[in-house]
Amino acid sequence: MTIEQIKEELSNSFVGLVASYLGYKLTKPSDTGGVDFSLTKDISYISNGRTRFIQSGQYIDLQLKATTDRTVILEDSVLKYDLEVKTYNDLIKRKEFSNAPFFLILFVLPEEKDDWIDFNDEYILLRKYAFWYIPPDGSEPTDNTSRIRISIPLNNKLDFDTFDNWFNTYYN
Repeated sequence: MTIEQIKEELSNSFVGLVASYLGYKLTKPSDTGGVDFSLTKDISYISNGRTRFIQSGQYIDLQLKATTDRTVILEDSVLKYDLEVKTYNDLIKRKEFSNAPFFLILFVLPEEKDDWIDFNDEYILLRKYAFWYIPPDGSEPTDNTSRIRISIPLNNKLDFDTFDNWFNTYYN
């Protein structure tokens, strides 16, 4: 595998671990159309004294990107990242035309590959952090040809409350 493929797989694993831990499901669309995963959560109800689970029909689409410290800029209260124009414009157009939210998750690894993962008999450690991004209201597609610099608020750090907050915002 290339180093880029390794970074991508680590970001996929990270989001999968967080989703699983919180009771969400990640599904990979067969025809992605720019979507890496759809995030869903079952709903439960009681029938004949037993708890049943069904798909809620609510989902949030995700585009995952992975990079290292070297390619991001931490400045004041934002993280700046040069995103591919195609991905940026996809985020804008999905916000315009779709009912389902579409988020970018940027997974940032340490610069040195030897620092990415550590484990022993007590723990598995995957470094460093992930942030989520959705273009602000009123954002327009760009005519840039390769990349556009986005600013992600540092309070958009992916944590154990993020997925619940998204679903509460968009579906309640």
